[in-house]
This record gives sequence, structure tokens and C-alpha cells, in this order.
Amino acid sequence: MYREMKRVATAQHKSIIAHATLDKHLIILSHAPELRQWSFRNSLTGLCLFELFPQLQSSQARILACVQVPGGAFVYQQAHFADNIHPDQMFNLQIEALPDLPDRLLLTVIPLAAPTTTYDQNLAELTRHNRELLMLNRASQLLTATLDTTQVMENLLQLAVQIIHAAGSSLWLWTDELQTTLVCRAAFHPGTDEKLIGMEVAFGQGIVGWVAATNKGSIVANPAKDGRFYNQIDSSSGFVTTSILAVPVQLRSRTLGVLEVVNKRGGRFLAQDISYAKTLAASAAIAIDNAKLVETLRQANTELQIQNEELEAFDRTVAHDLQNPLALVVGFADLLQTSTVDISRAEQEHALTLLVQNAHRMSSIIQELLILSSVRKHEVETHPLDMAEIVLSALDRLRFMMQPYKPRILLPDSWHVARGYAPWIEEIWENYISNALKYGGNPPIIEMGSAVLADGRIQFWIRDNGQGIDPEKHHLLFTPFTKMSEVRITGHGLGLSIVRRIIEKLNGEVGLDSAPGRGSTFSFILPAYRGEEDEKTAVKVAEPL
Repeated sequence: MYREMKRVATAQHKSIIAHATLDKHLIILSHAPELRQWSFRNSLTGLCLFELFPQLQSSQARILACVQVPGGAFVYQQAHFADNIHPDQMFNLQIEALPDLPDRLLLTVIPLAAPTTTYDQNLAELTRHNRELLMLNRASQLLTATLDTTQVMENLLQLAVQIIHAAGSSLWLWTDELQTTLVCRAAFHPGTDEKLIGMEVAFGQGIVGWVAATNKGSIVANPAKDGRFYNQIDSSSGFVTTSILAVPVQLRSRTLGVLEVVNKRGGRFLAQDISYAKTLAASAAIAIDNAKLVETLRQANTELQIQNEELEAFDRTVAHDLQNPLALVVGFADLLQTSTVDISRAEQEHALTLLVQNAHRMSSIIQELLILSSVRKHEVETHPLDMAEIVLSALDRLRFMMQPYKPRILLPDSWHVARGYAPWIEEIWENYISNALKYGGNPPIIEMGSAVLADGRIQFWIRDNGQGIDPEKHHLLFTPFTKMSEVRITGHGLGLSIVRRIIEKLNGEVGLDSAPGRGSTFSFILPAYRGEEDEKTAVKVAEPL
């Protein structure tokens, strides 16, 4: 249990550190007698902290924010009392929460001129060093106490500012495994946080890029005169950088990014600040890596759950959709084998027709199951799409299906160019067109086209003149292995699931606009093709692990 302390360390009967307890409004509740002597006041109880140290007034919000962080502390160097009778008498201050009394704060006051002997100086230095080590230990515990990456980054930056006594900090991580660009993932810069987050620097660019390239820490006392300084960040954010400390964030000899701390308060960055920053960065690297591993595990579990659900649905599809046509094939085959004498030529031809139709139906189901599996497993390279040729190929594959429907098909004079994988896009059009044939009007009128969206992506669409679909059932249409008798008169429910998988893997979206009585417009969205420069950076798409 906490007991109020009058002194923490003494030397030769001379106090070098004094304490006071404050409430959450920064009102002094009790204090060591030395504070009254140093401030030349008859009484301090009941006074506001700012009446003693007016220079802290502008830091009120930061004080309260610091003490709310577990293990956090607000530190101010070279402060002086309000009356300032002795201008050369300066004090270092620290404010932190009392562990056992959450509504009480502890003020520690250390006079800079107090140590007059080597013993006193060593004791004061030891006290300061022990306090900083305690803060680093608390920081390590705090960083590894959460598995949320965002929270780890926020804690790291606040702790770096508190322990190193700086005005701001930021964390820069690689944008991808190629390690060519660093992006600011988090920042603790009052007033400029949002402007910094998302900024990028190339490998070797600026102090941050240099540290990432060399894997060495760096202190820059005057950034404006350092050739490595990248002033575009200050220009864009409105922040003025007067000094920089940056260290690599490393894990098992692998550099994850860079921790940058700026604008040392009350002095210059020292070698020990580099050590503190490296210690914080090491703890943060472990915490970030742990958080990423947990997130990867969660994603894998989610994906595994989805796969298990699809396997169960797959079993039902195979058992039901394949069993029915297989039973008809076996039945008609037996009939033809054993009853050729008892049935007429017309009945034989009818049985053969049904046998062939159901064999094709089974083949179609198996083919779509194989396509669904290949979309999950295969890696493809995207290229500009000749959509006119792709659509004609899909129509050619459906020419026998179209004969009884006698559809009217309207095609555009030209198509907008998107990026994708042509064989998969052909499967999409075949599914969309076959649905428009089956569920369109009598006869079906099918119109196809494309449009450029506001964000630059390309939307491709197909519109039919069918009865339309209830909006409440739209979300079920692209669900794997879902059947809806209201909209699926025939078929086996795999087609739109394949469409959704293909488009998601190509970083696009599927869409549907439909309502009873006004037909349906199915669509899919793909990234636009941006010319030769885009072609040089063809993107390989693979299923996430």
C-alpha cells in the first residue's frame, strides 16, 4: 500500500529529491517541506501546480494524457518556481499516477543545482537512471500486453515521447516485402498526426530512408543543414523539425521499419536517447510481429471455416445435383440395354436425348466445380482485356443453349479497357449470359455494356428483361452453393459463386440491380488499364494464405 513519502533519496542530511501528491485537477494535497523552502512560500497545500510552475500551463492536456497511460509519466526539464528569486536554480519535474491511488498523482522535483559533492551527483544520476530504466521496463510490458497492431504502434510513440522527452514521434514501415518504400503508419505529433499518416519515402530517402537502408541509428541536431533531410514532410504536414533521432525497428536481423523521434525538449538528443529508442523499438518489433502472427492465424482460421462450410455445401451439391442426373443416365441406359425390343424407335431416341442431356448436365456441374477450385488455388497474371473478343467467345460456347430461346442480344460498339485474366472473365460472361437466357423474358432481350466509374475503375454489365429479383434475396445470389427456387428455375447454383470468387481475386466487385417486374442488371467491376506503364507492372494475383 502506498504511504506518503517525504523524501526518496538523501545525502549528508541534504535532500536532493522532493515529492508532492496532487489530485486529478493538479491541486497540491501534501508535499515535502523542501518544496516550501525552494518555492519561498509559507504553504503549498491547496495551490494549483501551475501557481508554482506557470511554464507548465500550456502542457496541461499533455500532462493529463501522459498519466492516463499505464506506466506513463510527464517529464519537464529545467523548470523554475513562479517567484524565480534565484534564476539560476532550475528543477527537473516528473508527474505520474500513483499505482494504488488512481485518483492521485505523484510530483517529483529534482533541483539541478542541489548536488554539491561527487556523492550527491552520483546519487542523483543513479536515481534518474533507475527511474528511466523503470519506465523502459514498464514500456516493454505495456507494448507486449496487447495483440492489436494499432494499439502497439500508438503505445510505442507515446512512450518514446515520454521517455526521450521529445515533441513528437512517428513509425514508418515497409509498404510491401520488396522494401522499396516506407509509409508512415502511425504518428504522435499534436496537431499534425493525420497529415503525417500515409506519407511515403523511398528507400534511402530522407533520414528515415537512410536509417532503413543502413540499419543504423542516427541523431541529427540541425536537419536543415543535413543533406539527408527530406523537407517535403515538413512542407506537407506543417510541422517544423528542429532535431531528429531515428533508429531501425528490427526483428531477428530483419528490418521492419524505422522509429523517428523529433524535437528534443530542453536540450539535444544524446547517445543514451539512442539506446532508449532502440530498446523501445526492439520491444515494439516483437509486439508487432506477435500481433501480425495472431492476425494471420485469425485470417487462416476464418478462411478455414469458410472452406469447411463450402466443403459441407459441396457434399450436398455432389449428393443432390449430381445424383439426380446420374440416376436418370443410369435409368435410361438400363432401359435401352434391357428393353430395346419393347420400346419404339421414337421412345429410344427420346431416351437417348435425355441421357445425353443429363450427361452434359453432369459434365457442366463437374466443370464448374473444377473452375471454382482453380480460382482458389491458381496464380494468374493480369493484362488488358479485349472484352469484345471475350464476349464473342462466351456467346460461341452458348450457341446451342441459345437456339431454343431465340434471344435478341445488344452489344456496344466499343468496350472500355480493364485489367484482368481473360479465361476467367470469359467464365463470368458465360454465367451471366446463361442466366439472362434462362430468367429473361420471352423472348429474352439481353443488353451488355461498360462504363467508367468515378474512381476510375471499369464496370461491365448485362441487363435482361426478366421478372426481376426481390432485393431481400440479392445477398444470397453470390453465396456458394445457394439455391433459390424463386430465381433459379433450373441450374445448380454454382455459377454466380464462381463469378464472385473470380472478381474478388482480381480485386474487383460484383453487383446486382434488380426488383420484381423490371428485370435484372448484373455487373462486375475491374481495375482500369492505364496504358504501357501499367502493362510493365502486371500484377500477379494469388489466394491469400
